[in-house]
Amino acid sequence: MQDYGPEVRMPHSKALGDGLFEIRAKQGSDISRVLYFFYIGQKIILTNGFVKKNQKIPKGEIKLAKDFRDDYLKRCKND
Repeated sequence: MQDYGPEVRMPHSKALGDGLFEIRAKQGSDISRVLYFFYIGQKIILTNGFVKKNQKIPKGEIKLAKDFRDDYLKRCKND
């Protein structure tokens, strides 16, 4: 991500919609995911991570990422 910023694509990163993305990392047989969004230019804000057990990202993880993003944007707006 440091080298490619918003240009990083599959199989390393995937857009999830609503401004959220996932970055993938494989360690042994586990596939870890970290959800993130972009803030002002190429600043990348990581929200939450988890080990993915099946094909779909749990809805709770997406909701958590959106909640973290909303909180972050609210706090930045007040600065």
